[in-house]
Amino acid sequence: MDTENFYESEGPLVWSNNTEKAQERVEPCLELQFDFSQELAELRAELEGSKQKEERLLEEIQRELDGAIGPAGVEKFMKSFDQSVARVCSLNECIKSDAKQLNSSLRTVSALADNISKKVAVLDQAKGRVVECLQLVNDLRDLRTCAEGVQKAMAEKDYDEAAQNIHRFLTLDSAVFRVGDVGTKEPGQSLKHSYEILRSAQSELKVIIEQKFDESLAAADEKSIQKFFKLFPMINDHSTGLKKFGHYLNGKIANSGEEFYKVMQAGGTDDKRINVLYADTLTLLLEHIARLIETYQPIIDNFYGPDKLLDLIEIIEVEADRQAIRIINAFLQKRQLDEKIRTVDGYMRGGGRSAEKIEPRDLDVLLAEITIMHTRTELYWRFLKRRLGEAHRPLSESGEDGQLSPKLAAELRDSVFDLDEMTEEQRKETAEKQKQQRKERNQKLDTLLNRSQLSMRMQEILGKYVLLEQYYMTESVKKGIEMEDVEEGALTSSLLDDVFFIVRKSIRRSITSSSVDCVCAMMNNGCTLLETDFFLHINKVIKNGYPSVGFAAEAYQTAQTAYNVLQHGKSVAEAGPESQRTAFILALNNMAEAVKFLGTLKQGLRDEFERHMGTLSTNEKNKLENSVAQLDDLAKKFSQSTSIGIGKLVDSAFKPKLKSNADAYLGFNHELSDDEFMDFEINDPFMANFISQLDKLIAPFEKLLTEENYNELLGAVMAETARRLEAVLLQIDLNRNGALQLDREFRALTEYFTNIGGWAIRSKAVRLSQIVGLLNLDTVDEAVAYFHDSVAHQGQTLTSSDLKKFLKLRTDLPTDKINQIKV
Repeated sequence: MDTENFYESEGPLVWSNNTEKAQERVEPCLELQFDFSQELAELRAELEGSKQKEERLLEEIQRELDGAIGPAGVEKFMKSFDQSVARVCSLNECIKSDAKQLNSSLRTVSALADNISKKVAVLDQAKGRVVECLQLVNDLRDLRTCAEGVQKAMAEKDYDEAAQNIHRFLTLDSAVFRVGDVGTKEPGQSLKHSYEILRSAQSELKVIIEQKFDESLAAADEKSIQKFFKLFPMINDHSTGLKKFGHYLNGKIANSGEEFYKVMQAGGTDDKRINVLYADTLTLLLEHIARLIETYQPIIDNFYGPDKLLDLIEIIEVEADRQAIRIINAFLQKRQLDEKIRTVDGYMRGGGRSAEKIEPRDLDVLLAEITIMHTRTELYWRFLKRRLGEAHRPLSESGEDGQLSPKLAAELRDSVFDLDEMTEEQRKETAEKQKQQRKERNQKLDTLLNRSQLSMRMQEILGKYVLLEQYYMTESVKKGIEMEDVEEGALTSSLLDDVFFIVRKSIRRSITSSSVDCVCAMMNNGCTLLETDFFLHINKVIKNGYPSVGFAAEAYQTAQTAYNVLQHGKSVAEAGPESQRTAFILALNNMAEAVKFLGTLKQGLRDEFERHMGTLSTNEKNKLENSVAQLDDLAKKFSQSTSIGIGKLVDSAFKPKLKSNADAYLGFNHELSDDEFMDFEINDPFMANFISQLDKLIAPFEKLLTEENYNELLGAVMAETARRLEAVLLQIDLNRNGALQLDREFRALTEYFTNIGGWAIRSKAVRLSQIVGLLNLDTVDEAVAYFHDSVAHQGQTLTSSDLKKFLKLRTDLPTDKINQIKV
């Protein structure tokens, strides 16, 4: 039958408002369009291009013919050519006619397609209305079925079945209740009657379920409690169900909390863990609450919806806080935390002059217990966040059996489209809505956890912990400084191990608290302590310098020793220069080794962060990284102090001797004849003795200094030796043989330092090496070329002024030419 005639004969259909909404959703999705305007435009453009190409070819052919054919054959050729052109034109007219016919056909097809599209849209609209009509009919049948089923179930006291019928009734489309009764109905068969039955049954069933739940609660019947708890959402009474179940869980938490508290008051069950009794009790309480949440979460997710778990946690958190605060108060009272805080605070405010003082090691157990308590609380909070994160998973994964919660099923059932049929805009809108819901839930959770009594109380205790830990660390380091000792044959004192052990212990203990802010605070306190008490104690000795050698210096040291004996009551051995030298070397070694300890501490803390604090936000990781970076700044400061100490050692122990030994070089003739030059090769008059004296100065320090300090000392000594020899060279005159002898002596010196200090130490004498190289050239031009080459390859250590100044030492080079040098 023709579709159009069918609709004309049947007349218009009348639909409800609900079906018109469905029409609005269907029409934009299913309307078809056939448009060939673009294809026709492309064909016209292609035809126009062919015409232009034809005209261009004709012009080119004409030009070629005019140049290639002579006058005699032109007429004959043109006749043949005109015939060919006529055939081509005829063929072109045929193509043009076919194109017009195709254009007409396409227009006809396009019109037919538009007509078909409109008819298909009408059919789809009718189909949508029929589907909604069928759904409405099914809902009307379900309404009557639910009314009959709920009456039977209530009569038989089958409350599960009654709740299922009520739930089905609540999920029906609201359009069902707008349909009026048409015609006469038998008594009890009207829609209104069914509606009134179901509404009445809903109210009655709500009272019964609440009553049965209370009876199960009084009888402590766990199975019945869960059974009736699952029925509340079926009758759309989620809040009552959650409140009653939350009250039930609060009772269980209170009972368990009371049992744990009594055991705690009795001293616990394990004497070995008496030092962490309160931390263990708090752990038992939080683990019990976590088990309750873990046990009942599947029921909440499956019957109430994942978003309701947070509401339940909000209810039970009140009782959880009350029980936890009870344990914490007992901890504060029994461990006398507030009294110890007042004592420590008074002592630190008084600058350590208060008579009342707590022994640092007495705080060890208390500090460990505080960190354990905070760690257990932090783990509990993470558990809640993780559970709520799992609850916010895709809808199809909400229940254990893969089914949706009743509420979510009802929401989806009211939609015409399923998720796969959503438009892109609808998908974006849904995703944005879910994102906003997740954000709001996280904010609510953070507010719940961070502003709970347990959270605020633990933050308060953690602040007290930081003060106690700082006191423990400071006083322990002071005691380590006072008890500093040196084992026989050791290059460093016990101070290094003691101080860094204490600092590392305190920071690692703060890491076990799982609080980033607490760790950063202890990092700051530890770095401050190393930079003040520890560094100043070592640096004070280095600043005093290494006692000088020589007659005048020894006379001064003797007077200083006498003063120290009389003024400070020290013995002669303690106040003497030898004791001061030993203390200086020890401090220098301690300072250098401290740099290594800082590197080890930094790496160890990073490993601890990875092990104990792996799940951190980017902001928290940046906080920790900035705190650890303080150790790098400390290491630089310690290295600088070590370098200053090495400089003081060279100034006192080497510089005077180097000056006198180098000045001896002035007593020799440096304008050598060939015979003298050959003789000096066998019997070196200066450098052999100079190296011997230098070795006597250096050798004792090899056993006294650490490897790093010894290598740095060699570099400093070589740099000072080069400076002294350069100063001596400016006071002599030499010829070519004298320059060769100087080169021989310089090679012997660098060979000595290379043997004891390695190849890298030669960099300390680059300037002297360039000076010796300049003096060993035969002409001024060669010297200038050498100067430029040295600047290019080794950097500019000599200036043009230095070039002229040192070349003038050569008596056999023309002075006027040297003065004319322009660099």
